Amino acid sequence: MQTSDPTRTPLRLEPALVERPWGGRRLVDLPRAAPPPDGPVGEAWLAGPDTRAVPANDGRAAPAGATATLGALAATLGEAFVGSAPFARYGARMPLLVKLLDAVETLSVQVHPDDAYALSAERASGHLGKTEAWLILDAAAHASVAWGWRRAVSRDEVRDAVAAASLEALLRQLPVAPGDVVVNEAGVVHAVGPGIVLYELQQASDLTYRLYDFDRRDAAGRARDLHVDKALDVARLTPAAPAAHPLPLAPGRERLATTDAFRMERWTLGREAAPLEHAWQVEPRSLELWTVLEGAATLAWAGGSCAVERFESVALPARLGPARWHGDAVLVRGTA
Repeated sequence: MQTSDPTRTPLRLEPALVERPWGGRRLVDLPRAAPPPDGPVGEAWLAGPDTRAVPANDGRAAPAGATATLGALAATLGEAFVGSAPFARYGARMPLLVKLLDAVETLSVQVHPDDAYALSAERASGHLGKTEAWLILDAAAHASVAWGWRRAVSRDEVRDAVAAASLEALLRQLPVAPGDVVVNEAGVVHAVGPGIVLYELQQASDLTYRLYDFDRRDAAGRARDLHVDKALDVARLTPAAPAAHPLPLAPGRERLATTDAFRMERWTLGREAAPLEHAWQVEPRSLELWTVLEGAATLAWAGGSCAVERFESVALPARLGPARWHGDAVLVRGTA
């Protein structure tokens, strides 16, 4: 990228819209997104290895040739970009993925592997395991997510329930409302229910093993693949732990989720008793991924400032240093 120091320049991100059979059309107008597909859009990939990024520079056009992907920047700049913690764990690769999901229908019942299983059984893909956290943004009345088991189950019991199309009876249904947080550690069987829009922070992996898909068919009438054997290899067969609860850190700052792979926080500016401004230091241990969920805010750093609108995302390299948000907004922050 043609900047004087790319490790000290925030990046505006260009989301990719992904067609999914269970999706809708609520995500098609995101800032800086490419033209949407014609079918149902289930996911918007806001930040990840393949996300295109340009230097943030007070709204001026980026210099020619400045666009790169976050994955390419991680590979080129290494620890100075991703931070010391993810670099020690993964090397010079983008560690996190951020999405918005719009679930008009129920997603497949699925489970994700941990790093050890992914590296042994999925080495050809080069993928990491996948732990994820959801922040519910919108939910219909009586909306819920399937999350773990009602009770301890056996592999044979699960396999028989899949064959009999009765798996749902074994799953715990967790009611959700806007503001709720759900953490899906690797191995927790889960499914997003209908009528939910959520923000997702996860490891930079798309490894998903489907246990059950409600006999959903693609446009050609073919059933989507299931991965029952691999799912049972990695699934926890006992009920999941309680859901996460926000932890106040300071006025206008809350810790939403903490896992081995990432931390997720919510920052509030200018609402109720929250201050209009937050100043902080981007630490060398991790890059930061930010999304404005409500309102709008201005990001300032040593080299300039830029306005960020609702549902727009920015990436802050680990070497950025001092930074400041100002405005009337709710933001979410992800670090590795």
